[in-house]
Amino acid sequence: MRRFLPAILLLSALPGCRGPAAGEVVVAPEVTFRLCLPEAGPDFFALQEMAFSFPGGRRETAVAAIENKGGALTVVVSSPLGQTLFTVQVRGRTALVDARVPLPPGLDPQLLPALVQLALWPAEALRAGLAPGTTLQQDGPRRMLLRKGRAVWTITRDGAGLVLESPAQGLTVRVRTLED
Repeated sequence: MRRFLPAILLLSALPGCRGPAAGEVVVAPEVTFRLCLPEAGPDFFALQEMAFSFPGGRRETAVAAIENKGGALTVVVSSPLGQTLFTVQVRGRTALVDARVPLPPGLDPQLLPALVQLALWPAEALRAGLAPGTTLQQDGPRRMLLRKGRAVWTITRDGAGLVLESPAQGLTVRVRTLED
């Protein structure tokens, strides 16, 4: 847990100072996204390792069990040693958070299901949840969430999994699916 806490602290700083309107998730400073309905995405289960690279070269790792089925998207985040840190379940457009350990103030665990949706849901379903001035572009294996023409998140599929990058925040998350 102590090893993963710095990653949680940094993620808590990413969304910025402004709180979202009802039903929205802050995915970057001053950029909101309205969660899609879980049934708009594919049914799946995956156990994934998330390797975070922060500014200054610091790295952290977490494990996430992600399932989308039966009208619910569930994300369970654990430390590499298996301690559950928090669970987020999205039903409809409402996300319920169950934090098993004290989370830093300002941390919005809803960011993870928002990023899952941005990576995996059909582009048209995602576009309906974008705030004015925000666009989603898809070019083959790469999606870019843009705010006023600047990249907020870039999500690229590569042979090993997904790479999520937030250039302005200096954050990279490499996601690889663990063995079934």
